[in-house]
Amino acid sequence: MYNICFTSLPILAYSLLEQHINIDTLTSDPRLYMKITGNAMLQLGPFLYWTFLAAFEGTVFFFGTYFLFQTTSLEDNGKIYGNWTFGTIVFTVLVFTVTLKLALDTRFWTWINHFVIWGSLAFYVFFSFFWGGIIWPFLKQQRMYFVFAQMLSSVSTWLAIILLIFISLFPEILLIVVKNVRRRSARSNLSCRRASDSLSARPSVRPLLLRTFSDESNIL
Repeated sequence: MYNICFTSLPILAYSLLEQHINIDTLTSDPRLYMKITGNAMLQLGPFLYWTFLAAFEGTVFFFGTYFLFQTTSLEDNGKIYGNWTFGTIVFTVLVFTVTLKLALDTRFWTWINHFVIWGSLAFYVFFSFFWGGIIWPFLKQQRMYFVFAQMLSSVSTWLAIILLIFISLFPEILLIVVKNVRRRSARSNLSCRRASDSLSARPSVRPLLLRTFSDESNIL
C-alpha cells in the first residue's frame, strides 16, 4: 500500500515533469547538458547525504514516537494506547514527511504535481478512516479497527505528529535556506562585477568646458 497507493504517483509525476533548469536556459546554453553526462546526482556526496537523511528521519520517526509513548495514557479518560497505535503514528509521520520532502524538492509545479501530492495525502487519511472504520467480514482479526480515528482524537498525538514532521524536514528546510542565501549573494556579486566592468570599459567623457588642448589633440 505504501509504494503503490500512497507514494507512487508523486514520485512518478516528479520524474516526468520536474525541470531543475528552465527549458529556455537549456536551449540557450547546451553546455548545461554536460552535467547530466557526468552523473552529478549519482556521485558519492549526494548518496551519503540521502543516506544520512534517511537514517536521521527514521531515528526521528521511531524514537520520537517512543518518547511520546512513555506516557501511555494519551487521553483524558486514561485509556492506554497500544502497539498498533504506535505503528500508525510512525507510518503517518513517514507518509507525510516523504511526500512533503518531495514537495520541497519540486521546482516546476503543474496542476498534476498539486493533484498527486496533496491528493496522495488526502487519500491516505481517507483510506485510514475507511479501513479502520468498518468491520470487514473476511478478516479473522482486525486490529486496526477504529485505531486511526481514536488516535486523532488525542491532542497530544496531533502535536507529536506535527512536531516529528517538522523535525524530520528541518535539515532539508535549513539546506534550502542556505542555498537560496548563497544563490542571492552570488547573483548580487555577479551583478556588481558586471556593473563595475561596464563602468571601467566605458570611455571617459569630460565636459566640453573642462577639455584641454591635449584632450582634443588625442581625439584627433
